[in-house]
Amino acid sequence: MKSKKSPLESAFHFLSFRSRSEKEMRDYLQKKEFSQIDETIEKLKNLDFINDNKFAQEFIESRSKNKPKGKKALMIELARKGIKIENIEIDEKELATKAISRKSFKSKEQMQRFLYSRGFSWDTIIGIIGSHER
Repeated sequence: MKSKKSPLESAFHFLSFRSRSEKEMRDYLQKKEFSQIDETIEKLKNLDFINDNKFAQEFIESRSKNKPKGKKALMIELARKGIKIENIEIDEKELATKAISRKSFKSKEQMQRFLYSRGFSWDTIIGIIGSHER
């Protein structure tokens, strides 16, 4: 018969795939119906396995490399993970250029919709489309 894992063991298993925010870990442990959630999270914080600032930084870097998004979209995604950030320091124009370089568009309207759906500001979108028309 298989013994039930401790909350800390389950947390380490969950962390083995990628970094997690405190909210993600709390939600996971609650879903697993553990009772020692606060103690487990406190221990993980003390061991620096959960650090929301570091998580946010890694998340933004990962998104910037793999699936470029604008400030709005990044802030919404981080909020869903329990991290509230007032301002993200990124170069939206560079990310927007990177996002459209991987795709071909039939019209400038299609490019606008794509960039807007990725959370880029209108100023950035207009700037990128203007530079592409030249």
